[in-house]
Amino acid sequence: MTSSTNQYIRQILHHSEAPPPVKARFFYTSPLAIDDPLSPLPPSAQTAQTTYAKLPPRPFSEFDNTALDKAWHDLRRKLLRYNEERGEKPKPHADPEPTGRQEKGKKAELSVLSTSPSARRPASASDASTRSNRPPVIHEAPAVPPDAENHDTTGTPFIRAPSMRRADRISSRPQPQLLDSYQWDDPSAKAKQPKKPQASPETPSAKIAVGVSRLHHVAMPDLNLEPIYWRPVNDVSPVVRATWFYKDTMLPVEPSVANMLEAGYTELQPWTETWSDELNSAIEVGAAGEAKILHKLWPDLFKRLESRPSTARTEMGSVTSMNLDDEPATAEKDREHAVEIACDIIDIASGVDGVDNKASGTSTYSSGGGLPRWYPTAGVVYANANDAYILKPNLQPSAYYGRRPLANYIRKGRKLGIAVIRGFDQAAYDRLYPTKKSSTATKAEEGVSSSQSGAPPNRRQKSDPALAHAERPKVTELILVIHGIGQKLSERMESFHFTHAINAFRREVSVELGTDGVKSRLRTNMGGIMVLPVNWRQSLSFEDGERDIPDDPALNDFGLKDITPETLPSVRNIVSDVMLDVPYYLSHHQPKMIAAVIGEANRIYKLWCQNNPGFAQHGRVHIIAHSLGSVMAVDILSKQPTSIPAELSDPTIVDLNSSPPLEHFLFNTSGLFLCGSPAGFFLLLKRASLMPRLGKQKPGANLSSIRKPICGSHGTYGCLAVDNIYNIINPYDPVSYRLNATVDAPYASSLKSAWVPTASPGWFSSSGSWFYSSPEGASGNRPDQLPRLPSNVELETHNFSREEIAEQRMLLLNDNGQIDYFLKYGGGPLEIQYLTMLGAHSSYWLLKDFVRMIVLECGRGLGRDGTIQGMRATKKKTQLTT
Repeated sequence: MTSSTNQYIRQILHHSEAPPPVKARFFYTSPLAIDDPLSPLPPSAQTAQTTYAKLPPRPFSEFDNTALDKAWHDLRRKLLRYNEERGEKPKPHADPEPTGRQEKGKKAELSVLSTSPSARRPASASDASTRSNRPPVIHEAPAVPPDAENHDTTGTPFIRAPSMRRADRISSRPQPQLLDSYQWDDPSAKAKQPKKPQASPETPSAKIAVGVSRLHHVAMPDLNLEPIYWRPVNDVSPVVRATWFYKDTMLPVEPSVANMLEAGYTELQPWTETWSDELNSAIEVGAAGEAKILHKLWPDLFKRLESRPSTARTEMGSVTSMNLDDEPATAEKDREHAVEIACDIIDIASGVDGVDNKASGTSTYSSGGGLPRWYPTAGVVYANANDAYILKPNLQPSAYYGRRPLANYIRKGRKLGIAVIRGFDQAAYDRLYPTKKSSTATKAEEGVSSSQSGAPPNRRQKSDPALAHAERPKVTELILVIHGIGQKLSERMESFHFTHAINAFRREVSVELGTDGVKSRLRTNMGGIMVLPVNWRQSLSFEDGERDIPDDPALNDFGLKDITPETLPSVRNIVSDVMLDVPYYLSHHQPKMIAAVIGEANRIYKLWCQNNPGFAQHGRVHIIAHSLGSVMAVDILSKQPTSIPAELSDPTIVDLNSSPPLEHFLFNTSGLFLCGSPAGFFLLLKRASLMPRLGKQKPGANLSSIRKPICGSHGTYGCLAVDNIYNIINPYDPVSYRLNATVDAPYASSLKSAWVPTASPGWFSSSGSWFYSSPEGASGNRPDQLPRLPSNVELETHNFSREEIAEQRMLLLNDNGQIDYFLKYGGGPLEIQYLTMLGAHSSYWLLKDFVRMIVLECGRGLGRDGTIQGMRATKKKTQLTT
């Protein structure tokens, strides 16, 4: 064993004192604050990249951070065992520390073999001058000779434990040609690398549910924030595990910079008394002494290899020839190489079972609000165990210029350079970003609900402040929202994404659930409400794979692109993405579109039941269908079984990929809310009527009326398997049609037009408000009402048999005795109706009256006794003539 190997083992492997564990904090960069039930709408943006570059990262809650860090360390140990069993180093997709390690396939690493012999030794005043004039950590140590691996020392298992990089290098030495193959220069080969995780499902991974409502999870080790229940387009957000933070903002330092800071921290050991004594000695010596304790943030490996190629080859020996490929060295590759070595040093210092002190993830934001910074010429002064200062060259200690930053600035508490701190300080963050409380925010906190992913909400309430004030944390009402036309446009324009509208709608639902007037009208056993989008259009294509016909020279096969003129491309793209969904639905593509809705709704419901055990037995499902989505909902629910078969009662074990696929929903539908709906027009085209379903055991219904001819049978178009149907109409929406007349036209004409009660009563009268009457109906005690005796004219002209059938049908279709409800929208002396019309069709989600109606109708008491007075049908008064 050579003397250089002995020195390496003594100084690196046998050093017993590990750095103190760092208080890491996970951050995410997203326009949606997942821990704030009142988070604002995401800004309109052309691309996700431009959005993330402008948004500061947000910290996960303390509760979520604890769960994330625990899962991170558990996954780290699994990955180390996984790689050790296979005798290989982690692949890029399996590495829990992706930062600085994503080019490992292109060239192997110098790793700990080229670590500085003084890397783990406290710096002293006598040798500080040599440190300040050389690149730290990386290229002063002789390589460990190959025969050192065969000697038994107490440090040998510790070399291997943190990672399998060294073992992999030793085992890979007989095949150096693989590292120099042409494939590494092939752009297509590089582009295919991220798809490897799907090819190796055995690789350990983890998904941790986060956010106040548990609608997102963090995928590890890739560190991405992803939605759980809907398919993302641009709402996959990068996550960073931060260890060093900018002191002025408490935002994370870029992971690569943080790892270089931590490597220097490990080398100099600022947590020790020795370092404190060295700083005091440097101040006594003066500017020259302070220059000796300055740590260079980045080495300059590229220039060193350029200027001394023979020396480097002599020092590295065969290791260098094995680890460096023929690609020209660049500053970026040198930086990645340096970070990789720094990560190895941090791993060795902490040990396999120790705390992971490395930063990980991809940073998209810097302290200045622009792109991430690297500080290539900076030096670092470690002031104590927690604080450090990044100094550019004109601020660094200099005997020539008499600059003494440590004595004149740092020790006196004056600002200098960029102050960074090791470990997250929650108290400092709270002071910098105080929480703004408002009455609306309080209502949202009280009305928020959560999935059971990770931990039951009732248990989370005791330790998670984000859910501490929720009055109905456990969800009993699941609302699935089916969109209509136009969602293909969201692939081009992010602001039109349907998911953004539903995120805003969910926020308004939480606010309404926290409103006192609403809470008093909800049934006592009701829990929370969860709203999830059904993005059925995203994965649907009408151009690919439509026909499988043998080649025929006489056959002309063309697509939409072939018949679209090149003029007005922007307008034509919008027309193609928005308006053509309707003719597609009227064509042979209709079964494909209906199957897409059923498949996506069932996928979401199965996943929800997996994450919320018992919901299939105790929860209720409602559907909100907008525009064309309402027409498809009517089609699907007409063929829906009256009740779900027993073999499908547990959705968690149903195979959704079976052949043939399911042609109906996996759940029974309690309430169907149609908005902006042309369903009445489609019923007219098919000469069909809305009818209640025979055999549907509706809560509170008169069982004697569930018979023919009042009810229809399964499979009849317009005979829906639902408890209550609502048709909400914006008067300015040109797409909406009424549905009352599709039940019975004469009876519909005898009813007054029903307006959704307003959530904001007028100045002079509370008439038309939700709360102008006592909430007796919500408690199940509907006040007795004396029936009005019919007049002689009514007795002579009314067909009471027909009217009785119509009334019973209407009550079976809706407990309130009617289906159509109009929303108050627009108005005013300066209103231009045709301009108001333009936004009416997409206006439903943020109308407070609409949101309150959904909440109250889902949460009121069951049956006719639970109806609210402002929603009940009222007949027109008959004018008597003499």
